[in-house]
Amino acid sequence: MKLLKSVKYAFLACSLLFAAGCAHLGVSHLERQSWKLEAPRAMAMEFVNFDYEIVPRKDSFGVRGMAYVKKNSVPMWAEWIGELWIQGYLSDMDGEVLAQGLQVFSPQKLEEGKGIPFDFELKPDQLDSGPLFISFGYRMALYKSRDDNNSPPFMAIERAVSQ
Repeated sequence: MKLLKSVKYAFLACSLLFAAGCAHLGVSHLERQSWKLEAPRAMAMEFVNFDYEIVPRKDSFGVRGMAYVKKNSVPMWAEWIGELWIQGYLSDMDGEVLAQGLQVFSPQKLEEGKGIPFDFELKPDQLDSGPLFISFGYRMALYKSRDDNNSPPFMAIERAVSQ
């Protein structure tokens, strides 16, 4: 009986490890644009607009540009960005993430039309033939003021998901 339980637990552990090994990040649910080097581009998402350019680097690619919080899409009371993470994703035609970059920002005042500069690196392990795409993700917490510790923040999150 103990041997049977041990075999069941070992099988379950192996199954979980196998399933975890098969999981990958996907961006098929996000806005995606074809991968173009050194061409100014723009991408609109639900709460943030991105103006960006992809530039070749020595052994990677840089994604740099400006992010603009869409003030008309967030609550009118939002005046302070307490948390902001911006991610860039390089993906294949199926939306599977091949590389990702991340930049975390310090808290700052939310101002209409004021861009937030970003610059991060995408370094894929390998590039197979086929079309490539760029996507963005973000996590943002907005507050009434810098000192607002009592009210719940407005949270906006769009990002890659495990598939």
